[in-house]
Amino acid sequence: MLLETPRPANRAVAEAEDHLLMRRALVVAERGRRTAAPNPWVGCVLVRDGQVVAEGFHRRAGEPHAEARALAAAGERARGSTAYVTLEPCAHFGRTPPCVDGLIAAAVRRVVIGVLDPDPRVAGRGVARLRAAGIEVSQDVLASEVVDSLAPYLHQRRTGRAFCVLKSAMSLDGRTAAADGTSKWITSSAARADVHGLRAESQAVVVGSGTALADQPSLTVRNVDNLPDRQPLRVLLDGRGSVPTGGPLFDRRLAPTLVMTSSRVLRSRLREWEAAGAEVVEAPLSPDGRLDLEFVLCELGRRGVLQALVEGGATLAGALVRAGLVNRLVVYVGPKTLGEDGRPLLAGPSPRSLNDAGLWRLNAVTQLESDVRLDYTAETAA
Repeated sequence: MLLETPRPANRAVAEAEDHLLMRRALVVAERGRRTAAPNPWVGCVLVRDGQVVAEGFHRRAGEPHAEARALAAAGERARGSTAYVTLEPCAHFGRTPPCVDGLIAAAVRRVVIGVLDPDPRVAGRGVARLRAAGIEVSQDVLASEVVDSLAPYLHQRRTGRAFCVLKSAMSLDGRTAAADGTSKWITSSAARADVHGLRAESQAVVVGSGTALADQPSLTVRNVDNLPDRQPLRVLLDGRGSVPTGGPLFDRRLAPTLVMTSSRVLRSRLREWEAAGAEVVEAPLSPDGRLDLEFVLCELGRRGVLQALVEGGATLAGALVRAGLVNRLVVYVGPKTLGEDGRPLLAGPSPRSLNDAGLWRLNAVTQLESDVRLDYTAETAA
């Protein structure tokens, strides 16, 4: 079905149309968020004579990119069209041919790009190729919204580290567990179901040894629409070898498990983990004697993990925040109070004064039955 769009009468109207159609491309792109990694989720909308003639998104690695899918759907209608693409079209051969070649061959008139691709194989080469072929290019259209959508991909390509999402549930007075350590359940079933959506958008779920021992988690995605093609990698951080192989975390039928550990762990424990089917990687230690968390995120990034969801306890959460490695913080607040003896959200050394406190930007507030979900991004993430 063709979508009528207003024909631009002046520059302001033309810019408004570009924004409208880039937002549509963003909506299309989101269809691939749970399946495209380690590639980016990209959307493409083709418009000719004020009408949307085709759309496409990148579903998964190895399959046609968004531009190729839209061009195939449009056929001859692509000639003379404007392509709205959330990310700069690729200019290199990978598992699929360069998207710029397809756009040039289809004789599109103009390409409107949300943001440039920081991948060194692209990084402006797509724009240069299009312009060299005589195609008009507009870039950085609705860039802030596109950056928000593609934040995990852009961060991983620029830094080499997986984008770190720290998730926690706490009481109204900021406690993540009661004085006796119990935390099931601070929040409602609606909040817990929402967490599975976060897992589905992540390629790895990370916990520390304390959480693994206390909760015996499976860390799998369950009961969500549009399940990812495969379960996220389960990552256990255990620098002391304290977690045995019993329990769902080492059930290889559920999902793969990676143990990040240190040289001080006994060989017998390493062999036990490996015999249970887990992959074991030795990480260096930071000055405080704990696993080097930047190394952990770099190792995950090297494996193609764009987003790592951390569901660890206060110790791991505090260490990540102090290191400036948390890119996004998702806090579920339940309608309970646990008092001063309850466990804190973040453990470890505190800032000496309010002037030294970490700063976070609130992006969204969502009510989930009796709970509230707060979404923050870090103002000071490395």
